[in-house]
Amino acid sequence: MRRLIIWTALLALTAAPSFGGFIPRGSDPDFVALGKYRGYFMVSSDSGKWWRWGLARAPVEEPKVFTHGYGDDAIAIPFDKNGRVAFAPVYIYTIRPENEQRRRLQALFQGVTSQADVRQIFGRPTIQGNVRGYQVWYYEIQVYNPFEEFPDIRG
Repeated sequence: MRRLIIWTALLALTAAPSFGGFIPRGSDPDFVALGKYRGYFMVSSDSGKWWRWGLARAPVEEPKVFTHGYGDDAIAIPFDKNGRVAFAPVYIYTIRPENEQRRRLQALFQGVTSQADVRQIFGRPTIQGNVRGYQVWYYEIQVYNPFEEFPDIRG
């Protein structure tokens, strides 16, 4: 009987994080708080967080020499069953966060902003998908790194 209780507890502890949504709980250094029900996550494409949160479909591409310095940042916005922003959106950046995109993210309110409002602010989503029961819209933001276009040959 004791083994059964231990195995049940271990199973519950390992399964619990997968049902908690893809946004972390508690304080996170990547969360930008803007007030009650407002805020967003700003994570680097190098950190594995956005993969762990289930956002692997995000159209992120690092600027490289092969792409002449161009790349893509992404914004993921999750919606609940009622079509409202469910959690704080996630801004995945490659070089540095763009101020224009940060201003647009500040206009979103969790539980209030509808899909029509998001479409008015950001336009048509690049990709739509589902992550753990939430509909997620992904937006692709083209970025440019001039240092990747013409690398220094001399080192």
